[in-house]
Amino acid sequence: MDHAELKDLLPLKALGRLNADEARAVDEHLGAGCDECARELASFTDALAAMAIAEAGDGPTDRIWSNLQARLDASRRAPADRRSQRDPMRRPRFAILTSAAAAALIAIVVSSIFFTQRLRRITSDTSNEIAALTERVILVQRDLEATGDKLAALQTRLAQTTDLTLASLGADARVAHLAGLAPALSAAGTVALNRAQGAAMLHVSGLPPAPDDRIYEVWWIGAKRGPLKAGLFEPLSQGATIVALDLPPRDEMVLASAVTLEPRGGVDKPTGTMYLKGDFSRP
Repeated sequence: MDHAELKDLLPLKALGRLNADEARAVDEHLGAGCDECARELASFTDALAAMAIAEAGDGPTDRIWSNLQARLDASRRAPADRRSQRDPMRRPRFAILTSAAAAALIAIVVSSIFFTQRLRRITSDTSNEIAALTERVILVQRDLEATGDKLAALQTRLAQTTDLTLASLGADARVAHLAGLAPALSAAGTVALNRAQGAAMLHVSGLPPAPDDRIYEVWWIGAKRGPLKAGLFEPLSQGATIVALDLPPRDEMVLASAVTLEPRGGVDKPTGTMYLKGDFSRP
């Protein structure tokens, strides 16, 4: 304990109400030569000494109240003072407290103040503990939310992977393998189109992140209409990206697929740099 905490224990030491650890700490502090605490302890002891607290009884505080009550009773029974003798019909309004009783009151008030301070300190410590626990609960909730988000992302990815697999299967399935071009030679992708199942999926990896004002756009290259919008996406920072695409018109023969980098929001016809391109196998 520091000096302030030990100083707060001095009224209890004067009353003999310290536990063993507190008493040992105060004695060691006084033995180290703290004059300020020694003087304050002496002042408390002097106040209590006036009540002769060493008399038999239940405890220091009980004896204070017992002696105080006895002296108040004695004051009420005492003969009237000289003023009352001069005016027999006039009775004193208040009982006169002796100096010893006043000292007892002082000791009780000091003890009350001390206990109030300790209660406030305990309350403050409890509030700090509650605040710390609340902060931990908030962190745990955030971790749970983050875990939930990751789980949702994994579930979405699993569903997309399943869709990609289904789109790649079946007699009507058509697949185009996209190769990386000059801006991203290490990039690669696969487009699966299955009109019978109404599914079209893109699996791509190796693309660099798009600038803030740009986004990747996927295209169907039709035999009659040329490039047709298929979808927009932003590649994941790690791993592969799977994207669900819009189906091309039923009357359009799709010859190839490509990925370009376009202004955010997408465009109706390719204007940006082409990053991936691949041809579909002939039906």
